Amino acid sequence: MKDKLLVCTFSGGRTSAFMGLMLKDLPKYKDFKKVFVFANTGKELPQTLDFINKCDQEWDLNIVWLEANVVYVKGVGTNYKVVDYETASREGKPFEDMLKKYPLPNNMASNCTRELKLAPINKYVKSLGYKEVYTAMGIRFDERHRESNSAAKQNIVYPLIYDLKVDNKFIRDWWDRQTFDLELKDYEGNCDLCFKKSLKKRLTIIKEKPEVADWWLKMEQDYSREAIPRFDLRTNKSIKQLIEMAKQPFNQAKDLHDLDKEQCDLFDYETDCFCKAN
Repeated sequence: MKDKLLVCTFSGGRTSAFMGLMLKDLPKYKDFKKVFVFANTGKELPQTLDFINKCDQEWDLNIVWLEANVVYVKGVGTNYKVVDYETASREGKPFEDMLKKYPLPNNMASNCTRELKLAPINKYVKSLGYKEVYTAMGIRFDERHRESNSAAKQNIVYPLIYDLKVDNKFIRDWWDRQTFDLELKDYEGNCDLCFKKSLKKRLTIIKEKPEVADWWLKMEQDYSREAIPRFDLRTNKSIKQLIEMAKQPFNQAKDLHDLDKEQCDLFDYETDCFCKAN
């Protein structure tokens, strides 16, 4: 067995990218072997994949691209396969492969996070054979309420909270000074129409890019079950209903960076998941 490994989960957003670059040389982790991993669901927008690839090229992170390899045998868990920027799915295949075995992920049970993110990463990391494994999570100082109560027990570390103490404004200002950036609005990151995004954000995405809803509509129609007929059990709106709602007037989401110092809408709440973009 080898010694200590630090796993940097690369979501494809600005915050996790910043954390990845900082971890390369942060003195506190100099004795750790570091591995940067990105688990592709197939439903990230092309701009996210381009951004991850650019970060890797510019900063020499050697990001490991993973995808879920769903095993259709009862009692056998999801495995992983290593892909790269060129071969990574862009049509939702890993996600649909998961739906063939598991129910529609929803607000109560995030099968997608478990099977498409956590399982591939954990299996890959285990294969590396390290005695001690720590995971660096890209949660900022202004998000410290999201810190896990069992972080110490699970060997989870939060460099952005305790070592760098950076908030969202710092991250956006930092990216404004770089030669490249993630070419997406704040609400467009991660899986393009994720049910964990607020209703306002999903309606805005559908209004701006109606074609995004097509895949989600097909999945909901093809894989719905009586107990779980739709992705969104929080607002209880089907994709078909969202498409119709987006045709009507509504208060659209805005890019928080464009709002600058304006106060965010406190009621535009969404549940954070493992694959948070920022």
